[in-house]
Amino acid sequence: MLISELTRHIDPSSVRRVLLIPFEDQELQQFLEQYYPNASFTVLRKHDLAGLALHELIRRVRSDRWDLAIASLHAAAVPRKQITIELLLGLSRARERFVRVDTDSLVHITSARLGLMLLPQFLLGSLIGIGVVMWTYVSILLISRKTGYPTSRRPAIRLEEPKTVLFLRTDLSGSIRAGGSASHVKGMIKAFLKAGFRVIYVADAPLRVLPPEVTQLHITPLTILDFFDEFQLLHYNLRVMKQLRGIVERFRPSLMYQRHAIFNFAGGALANRLGIPLVLEANASEVWVKKHWSRLVLEDLATRSEALALQLADRIAVISSGVQEQLAEYRIKPERYLLNPNGVDPDEFYPDIDGAPVRQRYGFTDQIVVGFIGSFTRWHGIETLFDAAVIAAAEERRLRFLLIGEGEFRSALEKRSLDLGLRQTIIFTGLVPHSEAPGYLAACDILVSPHLGFQDGTKFFGSPTKLFEYMAMGKPIIASRLEQIGEVIADGVNGLSMNPGDAQQLANLTLKLARDGELRKRLGTQARKDVYWKHTWSANFERIQKSFETPDL
Repeated sequence: MLISELTRHIDPSSVRRVLLIPFEDQELQQFLEQYYPNASFTVLRKHDLAGLALHELIRRVRSDRWDLAIASLHAAAVPRKQITIELLLGLSRARERFVRVDTDSLVHITSARLGLMLLPQFLLGSLIGIGVVMWTYVSILLISRKTGYPTSRRPAIRLEEPKTVLFLRTDLSGSIRAGGSASHVKGMIKAFLKAGFRVIYVADAPLRVLPPEVTQLHITPLTILDFFDEFQLLHYNLRVMKQLRGIVERFRPSLMYQRHAIFNFAGGALANRLGIPLVLEANASEVWVKKHWSRLVLEDLATRSEALALQLADRIAVISSGVQEQLAEYRIKPERYLLNPNGVDPDEFYPDIDGAPVRQRYGFTDQIVVGFIGSFTRWHGIETLFDAAVIAAAEERRLRFLLIGEGEFRSALEKRSLDLGLRQTIIFTGLVPHSEAPGYLAACDILVSPHLGFQDGTKFFGSPTKLFEYMAMGKPIIASRLEQIGEVIADGVNGLSMNPGDAQQLANLTLKLARDGELRKRLGTQARKDVYWKHTWSANFERIQKSFETPDL
């Protein structure tokens, strides 16, 4: 179907040069290379585009005259706007341009489509966006003057009855149902419920993994701004500020909890105005993330917005000490920070889960199964794990490696496993729903968290959710000796530590655990005990509650 759609518009024999932007689409390149065997391919992957300024991005797609340019939104791991990708390809010098939207669905980007649909939307959206930028600057100035930012503070905080929390997510990623962000949202909401709170969840889209007793409300973004995420996020901040007032008046929350998002200070502005205590959950400086892992055009406005959001929060819950250091430039009083690493629900991930169905599905009998769950990206260390699997499997034929997840490196690693004759030894499951993750982990005998540091030398500031899920399963863990991971995993006590990126050491530790059942049992038992007492979502809530018992300094 995909090929027939292409051939309807372009003669295969005329295709000699192809520009391909696959993102997470694992099959498209192989598919096209088979159909156009004589064509040369220029492939731009996520890491090739991340951090490029807008003019550099345009220059990259205009660097040659391609016969065919095709980008894919199929199997996207993060939300991407179709119009943005269409405009990007529209700027290329390709003769024919397509966007793969779904398995068999292609959008042909013609001159008529550009002129009659995309460019008018771009021009109108640009006018709206410029107005939003100006109004945001004015809003920051007015809110700062009214609240006394950055020096004044509100009086001591008390969590009053009735216990209702308004949980606010404004990153426009509410549709993501798997991965660390979804796990964090679900985990904290369940902790609030367990503590007796009524939960009102406000985001751009419903999150189906939430318990049914959660009231979910949706504030949708302005679609005409889809072409430029910074305009859309700025407008969404203003839209949330406007609509949130009615939600607060309706439900009268005693606490607001907001996931920090770039260009968004809506929760803090309203909480400060109405005297509602606010916890801002910061997983990073969103300005730093967008500058280094994506691109940031309106940097000054993003920085001002982040500064205001932090200053308006009563408590800033950071997932690691590295995040607090990252935010140091904003000069927030240390007393207002709360260290709340990621966690786990020990009633969802626990040792007695039956892993037999998954083992049967993949033909595991008496083999030793080494498991990994996460994104197949560089910093998750998936390449290190693959290299270690090749080494260890050559010495211990009972070993099997169950790699759960998706990402840009999957197709290349799957091809390597086929070329090495290890298809039955290294198994790629693809994405699995988070609700099924415990069963997959239960099927494993050893679990691995081989994270790498950041390429630019930035201090690792992550707090991997999977590490705590591993621990809750009562499984032996091999984890990188890297910042918070190295603090949580005590070598030889509740896991084994490895040097980041050392495939040989990882292979040696894997063989050590595979051959020592007593060691596996001892490490797994201690890991379960440690995570149960220190790293549950309920423990995170308790730290928040305790912090409010201390007067604000």
